[in-house]
Amino acid sequence: MQKSNWIIVTILVVASVLFLWMWQALQFSLVDNPVDIVVTVVWWLVIAAACVAIHWAEKKRRERIRTVFLAQGLAYNCETGVVRLDANASVVDALQKMLSSLNYGFDLAELPSNSRVRFQRIVRTSKFADNGNVWEGELVEVVQPGSPKPFSSRSELAHLMGE
Repeated sequence: MQKSNWIIVTILVVASVLFLWMWQALQFSLVDNPVDIVVTVVWWLVIAAACVAIHWAEKKRRERIRTVFLAQGLAYNCETGVVRLDANASVVDALQKMLSSLNYGFDLAELPSNSRVRFQRIVRTSKFADNGNVWEGELVEVVQPGSPKPFSSRSELAHLMGE
């Protein structure tokens, strides 16, 4: 998770501890009212839901950052920008190197405005870990966007790309 996500979770936990301290200090614990326990349970459910939502949003953001658009001799990723691919090298090797070097920051590269690149393929990576040993996602041909081809390893992606 990003630093900002940890800050939000920390603020929620500190607020919970502060509210619990206030509840004891103001002696609300002596009042026999069932609403107290309901408010406490609802508050902790809100904190748990916020943590789950932050984790889910961060996972989706990372998946979007790992999306790579491929054209003849070019690859574009929103974090690294446009990268020229060596004609003799494997595209899958270049993708693996690109995805391994991502730092998932908030500064994103822009597509050049005067470019008229026509992307042919899109590689959407849902899981990428251990320098590409765990690599899952789908390959989408731009001419047939309705039929993505799933892959669950580097070798399957290479096979789908015809390498």
